[in-house]
Amino acid sequence: MLVVGVGSLLRTDDAVGRAVADRLEALRLQDVEVASVHQLTPELAPDLAGRRLVVIVDAAVDVDTVSVRPIELDGSGELMTHHLGPAGLLSFAADLGWRPERAVAVRIPVRDLRVGTDLSGQGEALVEQALTEVLALVR
Repeated sequence: MLVVGVGSLLRTDDAVGRAVADRLEALRLQDVEVASVHQLTPELAPDLAGRRLVVIVDAAVDVDTVSVRPIELDGSGELMTHHLGPAGLLSFAADLGWRPERAVAVRIPVRDLRVGTDLSGQGEALVEQALTEVLALVR
């Protein structure tokens, strides 16, 4: 299994995905590999190959609660930029024969995206909630 936490460490609550990844990595769970990245890039595609489960954890401004949803192929993996969304990364990996068995997005609602290096109180609470969701997926 692979869990990828995504986000900028310089925009307050945008880092919630990476905070979840850091806390998960500290648990040292067997058979769970963790990556913490600034953004999803094509270079991550080979890491999806042969995985039973890939979980992508990221901040979202268009959700009101922590959500867990399957990531579906959508054809957006065509490389027009160096940055991909979760469906684009999955599509790109699938085009190269590296599709995992299952891929899930854990989206964390954020509102505080000011420049800063610390999570807000609300962001911290949401990290704990999202970590619970991720642990349920990987166990």
